[in-house]
Amino acid sequence: MNTTKFKIRESKSIPYSDYNKSVKHIAKKGGIDNSTNSFLYALKRFKNYLILLVAYIAPSNSLRVRLNKWKGVNIGENVYIGMFVFLDNAYPEYIYIEDKVSINAGSMIVTHFNPYKHFEKIFRASVNPVVIKEGAVVAIRCVVLPDVTIGAYSMVTAGSVVTKNVEPYTIVRGNPAVKVADYKKRMTNNDVKLKL
Repeated sequence: MNTTKFKIRESKSIPYSDYNKSVKHIAKKGGIDNSTNSFLYALKRFKNYLILLVAYIAPSNSLRVRLNKWKGVNIGENVYIGMFVFLDNAYPEYIYIEDKVSINAGSMIVTHFNPYKHFEKIFRASVNPVVIKEGAVVAIRCVVLPDVTIGAYSMVTAGSVVTKNVEPYTIVRGNPAVKVADYKKRMTNNDVKLKL
């Protein structure tokens, strides 16, 4: 599951949440943590927020894909992104969607976790890549959490919460998502026909 056409970013630690601070403080701290000018950091976050709002309700798939690419999401060819899909807004560059993937309405892909500082002894604030391999399907209202790879031609059923890697050619479902079917032989053997 490690080969992809994208150069996958390494996981990294990020600051713990500081929700009670001003926008100016957050922009300054975010700029320092991301090795950039605080004004440019704030501008990028604001731009991503506006793109999120438009992409969330955009009526056409091609517009939703284009907007998410502009936001920084790595997207291959012939990808479907349904309406009301939330792709991480803080670290969109950590999302990798390969060719022929379908992410359906109301799904959410999150790449980061930054709890309050008082949790630092049990949780690490970090950003981790999410990779959705070629031909995979994420059904409606699924949640894909950080540091997950969804294997090629696999299916995540409606309402599932994916916390661990999904093997290629499998179906997973539930919270947390577990494997319920493996269909590699059917997909890779030309002699076997699926009976519907």
